[in-house]
Amino acid sequence: MQVDFSMENIRRCLCLECPVQSRSQCVADKKKIMLLITQQDLDSAMRMDTDRVPGVYCSTGKAICRDIDPHEECLCSGCEVWREHRLSEDEVSEYFCVRER
Repeated sequence: MQVDFSMENIRRCLCLECPVQSRSQCVADKKKIMLLITQQDLDSAMRMDTDRVPGVYCSTGKAICRDIDPHEECLCSGCEVWREHRLSEDEVSEYFCVRER
């Protein structure tokens, strides 16, 4: 299944709320960058590169932040993007953040 890296999917993605990322300083820093971009730039969608967004891993592949904790609970199965693209039927059904798609 191909998942588009788009503002719509970024907004619907649960990765930013995922316990896997909750203690990551790298993710916190990227969240700040995302917030700054969206507050300062009306054309923020053009500036949301995969290296700036700590999420939508079902689209982008493995997380670039290495301080995430894969021992925490994954929320993929509750994610609207995950359900819409039927990712439970995919070879890698959860923990996209640590398992390259």
